[in-house]
Amino acid sequence: METELTQIKNSVDFLVATLRMAHSLENWDNLIVLADKLLDKVYSPFKENAEVPIPFMEKPLVYYIGYGNLMKGVAYQKKKHYREAKMCIENYKHLHLFSDGSESNKKIVDDFKFFAIANLYTVDILSGKTNILEEYAAFIQKYPSETLPGLITILECANTNNIDVDTIIESLSDYVTSIRYEELSSTDCTYYLSILHLLSIYYYKRSHFEHALNSTIQALIFSDKIGDDKQFKKSTALFEICRPRALPEHLEKYYNVLQDYLLGVMKNEECISLDTVVTRNR
Repeated sequence: METELTQIKNSVDFLVATLRMAHSLENWDNLIVLADKLLDKVYSPFKENAEVPIPFMEKPLVYYIGYGNLMKGVAYQKKKHYREAKMCIENYKHLHLFSDGSESNKKIVDDFKFFAIANLYTVDILSGKTNILEEYAAFIQKYPSETLPGLITILECANTNNIDVDTIIESLSDYVTSIRYEELSSTDCTYYLSILHLLSIYYYKRSHFEHALNSTIQALIFSDKIGDDKQFKKSTALFEICRPRALPEHLEKYYNVLQDYLLGVMKNEECISLDTVVTRNR
């Protein structure tokens, strides 16, 4: 029995790690498949006539139930399947049904209940309920941990529906500009880079080309700093689209960013040194 429980523990925790990897790779279809596998395992002790006991795991069982539904809901949200996403949100909103009543379980239940409130706002806004944007902005101002993902939701909504959110952006700008990059977690780095990219698109669509170019250059610098080549390519393409509107200072910054990037990716290649050329051109 001990060996069986160890196998269950390992497989469940391995699935959680695999889920995180699928999320980072934005493989939404695989994320749903993996979440279903996780949920099948962790729901099994609650099924009628279940023979599988509640196993020992790194975290309480209620956490895995919440996490599996959260990841599945995120995947459906990214695929724009908002009805299915809401069903997943309902599942982790009511985790008290699976709690053993302990303090550790209560903390997990409360955490996922908060995630449910925040993510329901996200799904409603992305599905077209633009009338709650101001309400949502007030909500995320109360909870700084939600500011970065919340601003992504607001900008995605603005870009999709071509609406003006200048007032909302301004109300959140103090928090965003006060961020110290070195203190950001890997997740927050991804959020921040997405914000810069979405801001570039937002300003471009509204013909605020100077702001668009500034945000694009920031995105280029930050994507190079954290090694996000995919975003670097997208920002490069956006800058090229905006190039006819670029001022000399934009072009100079852009040129310097590309030089630094090229030196970085080629520094380990044999028999290639651009240092002399770059120094001569500066």
